[in-house]
Amino acid sequence: MFGTLLDRFRPDSLRTRVEASIRRGTGLFRHEWLFGPEPLTAASMQQLADDVTEWCRQKMGETRRPYGIDQMALALACAVPGGEPLASTTFGVFRPVEFYMEDGVARRLEAYLHAISLDTLNQREGQSIRFAAALFSWGDVARETVFTDEADDPRHA
Repeated sequence: MFGTLLDRFRPDSLRTRVEASIRRGTGLFRHEWLFGPEPLTAASMQQLADDVTEWCRQKMGETRRPYGIDQMALALACAVPGGEPLASTTFGVFRPVEFYMEDGVARRLEAYLHAISLDTLNQREGQSIRFAAALFSWGDVARETVFTDEADDPRHA
């Protein structure tokens, strides 16, 4: 009984490895798109949606998926550099196949960008505006932590 009680105070080595991996940035991909002071238009938002979607596709293709662990998370935000966010959202945890579905994450991302008020985005008094995306891969973390013994074996990549 005393041993069971002490076990509660011992750190979980897997949990510790996962937390350390996440703190190091494993599986985290970031990118930003900076627009000048000129007003944004529906066309510029469509181009942004296309660019963010293509970036996500490229980065998802670079991720590891050991034993089918392929869950991703995506967040998007915009702000005047150094300012408070004007808009932000997350798309939750999803599998890459869900990105490509008819009403999947790519379509929701595009709809989100078109739903942001251009009036709000263009009230920046000649300042630039930055859109930033962060994509996170649980598969990369799993490969580095759970399947660390197999990391050098190409059959498990």
